[in-house]
Amino acid sequence: MIAFCGMTVALSVVLLLLGGVIPIATYAVPMLAGLLLLPVLLEFCPKAAWTTFFATALLSLFLDFDKEAAFFYLFIGYYPIVKWRLDRLQPRIKMLFAKLTVFVIALGMTYGLLALLLPTAAAWQEFDEMGTAMMIAFVVLFLFCLMLYDRLLTPLALLYVRRIQPKLKVLRK
Repeated sequence: MIAFCGMTVALSVVLLLLGGVIPIATYAVPMLAGLLLLPVLLEFCPKAAWTTFFATALLSLFLDFDKEAAFFYLFIGYYPIVKWRLDRLQPRIKMLFAKLTVFVIALGMTYGLLALLLPTAAAWQEFDEMGTAMMIAFVVLFLFCLMLYDRLLTPLALLYVRRIQPKLKVLRK
């Protein structure tokens, strides 16, 4: 378990480092790194997944050049762990509201902390140039992408359980 979680942390941190190398990956890599928590969650337990998440978040905050990707992972990377609890909420509108609330808080915390910790003019120049309409469009599109991410987690978990997990059990014997 420790080796598996350690390798997951290492792979997640490398993925997050790619966010600094490939500019468009700033938003995609934290979600991909979050996907790596699925095998840990499904093979072991939520405690192991949380430990893997916190180790990845801490290392990425120290090592990553792209602090935006590191903070985004810190505030949304845990989502594959909590998604399954949110899916149990009834009625469906309450579940959707809870998920959107998690996403909006994550987005607000990411950029709020970045504004406090990196108050340089260059870091926020692109947001100033966007204007209000583009900023609203950015937030709406971002929330749409996060909802797609949420929808993708269930089929990926099923794919893992049906295709990959049986092969891993054969290797354990």
